[in-house]
Order: sequence, then structure tokens, then C-alpha cells
Amino acid sequence: MRPLFYEFQNDDKVWDMKDEYLYGPDLLVAPILNEGAVSREVYLPEGSNWTDARTGSIFEGGQTIHVEAPLSEIPVFLRDGKQENLIGKI
Repeated sequence: MRPLFYEFQNDDKVWDMKDEYLYGPDLLVAPILNEGAVSREVYLPEGSNWTDARTGSIFEGGQTIHVEAPLSEIPVFLRDGKQENLIGKI
């Protein structure tokens, strides 16, 4: 586990981010931290495209998106399509 700024040092928005992390260099994890929440905002660092590991939807980095996050599913995004065999299994 590592903070986002380890991989995205040129993206100013990630330096103060405390509610997302990377698992290795290519998996962005955005856990739910607020009781009762079923969705959340996720910032996807710029310089990469991000694939939602649950749905396969691809997003350009450098933006904040809103994702559904029921209790049974943690939002996870794959950097630049890495490990595509994980889509739908996380």
C-alpha cells in the first residue's frame, strides 16, 4: 500500500489525499470511510487512464468521478488497463 503521490508526483491534487491509496503501482483503492455511505467521489490521478475493476468502464485521469459503492463492493481502478483479467472479479 502506498499514497498516490508515490506514483503521481506531478499531480498536485494527490499530495493531500488521505482517503485513497495504491495497492502496488497499478491498483487504486477508494474505500468507503463514512458510516452508511453507498457512494463516493473518487479522484483519478492525471497521466493515466483508469478502468473500473467492477464494470470495465474506462476514465481519463485528472478528474473526480462519482461511483456507487455498496457495502459489499470497494471501488478499485486499474491503471492504464493493467491486469485486465481482474475486471469483474474485484
